[in-house]
Amino acid sequence: MDEFIESVYLRELIQQCQCAIGAVEKMNECLSNRNPGEFFREAGDFLQHSSAVSRILWPPGSRNRLKKKRAKQRGTHLREKLAVPEKHALQTRNLRDHFEHFDERLDEWAESTPYKNIVDNMIGPRNAIAGNVIKDEDIMRMYDPANKEIVFRGEKFNVQTLVDGVRDIQSKVTARLHDIEANKRLQRTGYAGR
Repeated sequence: MDEFIESVYLRELIQQCQCAIGAVEKMNECLSNRNPGEFFREAGDFLQHSSAVSRILWPPGSRNRLKKKRAKQRGTHLREKLAVPEKHALQTRNLRDHFEHFDERLDEWAESTPYKNIVDNMIGPRNAIAGNVIKDEDIMRMYDPANKEIVFRGEKFNVQTLVDGVRDIQSKVTARLHDIEANKRLQRTGYAGR
């Protein structure tokens, strides 16, 4: 991949990172305003944008062999150029999948819930829910500000880890774009490759 094409992907990564960080800022405002519905809407936006970053760097599979190979090469190239470790906070998209496929998660809940209790869009600790009738599987979306975790049907996701992952990628992309621009300036002066 030449540097021009690479820079196109890098600029898209920057844009998605900026959108993700913007959504986090709005999430924090919603916490201050005690607005759980808006908080989870912004959390969904954050997850969409951070997932877009993830798909560029760790492309999902495709049924088409050529597309799958091309995407894999792109992801490998970008991760190498950015020095992104294979085990990175943004590599998995499980929480985004829960939000995006909420209807399917509701189907699973509806088939498995013994008491038909549900908690959704809750901000606070798990122990704020009294009694043992509410099971972890009955809690669809909950955010605990004390430990910065979104809990989805008992599965915990540290939001701060994801935010730090977005900022890490943003920093690496900014540095790489700077290097590409410096290379262009050197080529224009005729000193590149001497």
